[in-house]
Amino acid sequence: MKKWKSGLMLLMLLCLIPLMSALAWTGTVTASSLTVRKSNTTESKAIATLRKGAQVEVLETKGSWYKIKDGSRTGYVAKKYIKKGSSSSDDSKSSSKSSSSSSSGKEGDPCRVGDKGAAVRWVQRKLKNLGYLSDVDGDYGTGTKNAVKAFQKRNGLSADGQAGAKTIEKLKSKNAKKASGGSGSSGGGGSDDGTGTESLSWFKHPDRIPHHATFKVKDIRTGKVFNVKRWSGVNHADCEPASASDTKIMKSIYGSWSWRRRPILVKYNGHVYAASMNGMPHGTQTIKNNNFNGHFCIHFTGSKTHGSKKVDSAHQSCVKEALKHSW
Repeated sequence: MKKWKSGLMLLMLLCLIPLMSALAWTGTVTASSLTVRKSNTTESKAIATLRKGAQVEVLETKGSWYKIKDGSRTGYVAKKYIKKGSSSSDDSKSSSKSSSSSSSGKEGDPCRVGDKGAAVRWVQRKLKNLGYLSDVDGDYGTGTKNAVKAFQKRNGLSADGQAGAKTIEKLKSKNAKKASGGSGSSGGGGSDDGTGTESLSWFKHPDRIPHHATFKVKDIRTGKVFNVKRWSGVNHADCEPASASDTKIMKSIYGSWSWRRRPILVKYNGHVYAASMNGMPHGTQTIKNNNFNGHFCIHFTGSKTHGSKKVDSAHQSCVKEALKHSW
């Protein structure tokens, strides 16, 4: 009898396996860059990045997240950036084969957006030495793409932002032209001009600066830099100076606490984003020993106030001003 029951259970399990597989479906990435996380929360570790047009197998739904399978890897992505069905274009098929962020080859090898590793770091070092880029992090993101495009334009190459064979050859040559104006840390120009400063569309990429992230803020007009921690915020980032010394620097920028908007740069995870801040402590305080009674607000492109749920024109003017500067 026991053997009969065991055999029946095994048979049912075997029948369920193809049924479960049939419930999965193919989805296509619609965002230009989509982070795959270990679990279904923005605070979870990022394990890969998918490019637009990449095709994945959607296994199940968990709230506003999909559990997906990309090759041998499984993880979670925001539902709103996955479209049901596969793309038929050649570009999408091509990108889906190499859609995940992967380790690119050795130094001096071609690489492209989404790659990570030695080849990317080599390109970034070359671009930094020539004044097109500020940071070397081994991650081929938007900042690196913009820097490559600026280098390609100045050196008479096709400006597609990908470090292909011709771009690598030019970077290796002794006659590669430097960025106009010298080093990548000088002011002027937007991200397309090689500053590396990016416009962060807040509602399209809400996970770029996750809750509890610590990052640097640079005030454009004074050049002063201090550390900040984001604790919350949906329509924009609610932040606090990370320590008492950081509060002292922020206070020196404002003189006295004020709601005045100021253009700033936010530096996090190898990227520099244009932003705007106010300087008024208000609301919740989570860091008790930083001499800042509350938190302050940081706005990015398209972000809104919590109260009116509308875009604040003064903050957006400061964001546009910040885009003209580099770290």
